[in-house]
Parts: sequence; structure tokens; C-alpha cells
Amino acid sequence: MIIPILLITNLITSSAVYTLVGETPCSGLANAACTASAISGFGYCYWETNCQTLPCYMIDEIAACRTGSGLPTGGASTLCDSLETFSLQYDNVCCDKSEGQLNYAFVRFAKTTDGFYDKASDGSTTLTSLNQQTSAIIFQLYTVNPWKIMPSFYSLPTATDFESQLGAILNQYKFLAPALQTQSDSHPFYIERTVYQSLQMLRDFLVLQTSPQNTMRDNLIKKIWSVTLIALFRMVKFQPNYYSTNYYFINFAIIPYSRNSITLNGQQHTTKIDWTGYSYSQNGYLMVYSFPPEIFGIRNAYSDVICLRPIIGSSPVYDANENTFDTGFKPLTFTWSWTDPSLTVVAANLKLFKFPIGDALETGITQETATFTCYMSAKYCVSSSVTATPPNTGVNYYITTGLGVTADKNKVQCRLQGKSWSGTICS
Repeated sequence: MIIPILLITNLITSSAVYTLVGETPCSGLANAACTASAISGFGYCYWETNCQTLPCYMIDEIAACRTGSGLPTGGASTLCDSLETFSLQYDNVCCDKSEGQLNYAFVRFAKTTDGFYDKASDGSTTLTSLNQQTSAIIFQLYTVNPWKIMPSFYSLPTATDFESQLGAILNQYKFLAPALQTQSDSHPFYIERTVYQSLQMLRDFLVLQTSPQNTMRDNLIKKIWSVTLIALFRMVKFQPNYYSTNYYFINFAIIPYSRNSITLNGQQHTTKIDWTGYSYSQNGYLMVYSFPPEIFGIRNAYSDVICLRPIIGSSPVYDANENTFDTGFKPLTFTWSWTDPSLTVVAANLKLFKFPIGDALETGITQETATFTCYMSAKYCVSSSVTATPPNTGVNYYITTGLGVTADKNKVQCRLQGKSWSGTICS
């Protein structure tokens, strides 16, 4: 019995001299060692002129974010904390220390590895050959896997290839818009999935670029919003009484005009849009999608960006010009409520802004005429009546206390806004 005990003791003693999984700091690791193993950076480091810590939301190795309570100090723990709870819905295991919780703008949905980005799942039917407006064709389109364009943070395509490959998928959805809207056996989820896959990959690709890719960024944003609209028109056909889904950083809803209001959920807040004062002569639908502004690097927002696409008619159809929305949809009131116990709200500081959906850049954000009355004990605020005429392309609003300063952005926010990151400052 003495020999086994000695062996066990020797193993325990000798194992203590080795660096543990996730323990090695990224700084100082050479290129070859930067992501060599789970002990040497893999899952929490990446190479960008030198070995750096991945943005906290991109980290897969939770040990790198842990510290305290007798745990080994993780190599990324100066910047990141481990999440207290996890979900099978997403891959995130860490968050920024400044946030202390999962940020919906940076949720990472799990990627599937089957299939192709340029072919249907049969491996022979090319993406461009899916050009007939039939049920069989759209179900083949649904098997094309955008995740294959960027399977990991360690195998990035060039910016040209990324735009070409993702753009080709989005273009095919736009081409097949008639069938995508009308095929009765097709659930809207498949179109919604393509939207959140595209947004997630664009966000992550931009964050890992060392120079701004603004032309590519703007081109893809516009195509993603077009597919988003196709999804909304499909929802009207699929469930005309009401439809709503939430995917953390992109949410969808449609509702008939006759319901007079809709409430949208964000992270620790809700926004209600009320059009009771709108006198319409024909029924129609309010189609809405919303997202947290920080997915495009915009700070200080109190609400999600609420994209309103009202349209007249009992069976509206997507128009590729995207300029047939109801310009009479007014007046509106916004009721914003919050549950975040750390948030201090001052009614006089709240502002309603219009958001430039085409490029999502702060330079295009403008303030709308509105004031807010707040009921602090109940934690909600109500806007004055918004009477501005919406354009025929729709209108996008969000609530904030004001725009941030570019120099205050961190690297992730900076790059998502199409700015340059020097290593210490955004410009």
C-alpha cells in the first residue's frame, strides 16, 4: 500500500509546477505560442500584431476569466469576469468586468458545422441555382449554412471574401422574397435565423479587423435589413393576429393597427409604442424589429433601437424598393420602463433620437422633438406626443441621454462604429 500512496503524492506534487488551463496571460506570448493550447492561450487569446486577450464576449475558455475564492487567477481576469449563469442558447461564458453580466448586444449563438455556405446540404445544388419561387427551392435555401463562412475566430476570411460570401446568401433571400413570403408550409424562423446569423458574423468580423471596413459594413447592413423586412412580411402571412420573437440582439414583431399599441422587451427594459391617436381609414400592420444600439458600438442607450415599418393593407407584400410604408402613422407616444436597480433616471435628461438604419453611424443620429414625464416609484417614463411625419421608408427611434464621445469608446465599440483603434484610443 505504501507504493501507490507515494505515487499519488508524487503526481499531485509534480502537477503543481505546470501552468493550468486558462492561467497564462496573453501578453508576452510569442506568435507560435499565442493559441497553441488551452494552457497557452487557446480559447481566450488571439494574435493582432502581438498576443492579445480576445474581447470578453468572444472567450470560450471560462477558466481564463475566473479569479478569487481559491481559484487560480485566469489569464484574462484583469479584463473579464466569468458569467454566473450559462445557457444552452448561447456560447458566452465571460463578460466585461465593467458590465458584470451578459450583454445582449454581444450574445454568441452556437454555430453548426454541417453543410456549406455556397451550396444546399446535398453538396451539389449551388446557391445561385436556387432561383425558382417554389417551396422545394426555399427549403433547399434554408439548408445553406452561413456559419461556414467564419467557423471560428482563428480562421477569418478576407474582407472581400466575407462580403462576397455572406452577400451572396442575402441576395438569394432577396431574390426569393415572393416565395419566402407566401409558401404556407414555411415558418418565419428560418428567415429570422439568417438575420441573426448574419448580424452576429458581421459584428464579430468587424471587431477582429485592424482597419475599418466601412464599405463592406454598409453594404451588408443594408442587405441584412432587407432580409429582416422579408421576415416581417412573412410573419404577417403566417400569423396576422400577432407575432413576436426575441433573439437577444435582434427582435421581431408584427401587429394589426387595430391593437393600438405594442410592447417590446429589451435587456432590463421595455418600450411600448402607442398609436391610439392615429385615425386610419384602412387597416394595416405595424411591423417592427429592434436591437440594442451597442451591436453597432453606440453607448449610453436606455432603450433598444425600435424600427417601425407601418404598412396599409390586409395582405401587404414586400417591395424591393422598400419605400411603401405608411407616412400617416402618427401621432405616437413611447412608454419606457426599466428594472435595472442600478439605473438612476432623470426625466429632463431623456431624449428621443432617430437612428440612421442604413449605416448605423452616430454621425447620422438626430434628435426628435419629445419630452418625458417619469414616475420613479413605478419605474417608467412616458413621452409627449410625437407628431413628426414618418418617411415612406419607415422610422427608427431610441431613447438615450445623449450621444457618447468617440474617444471614450473601447476597442469593440470603436470598430463597430467604423472608427480606427490606435491601441489605446478611438478616433
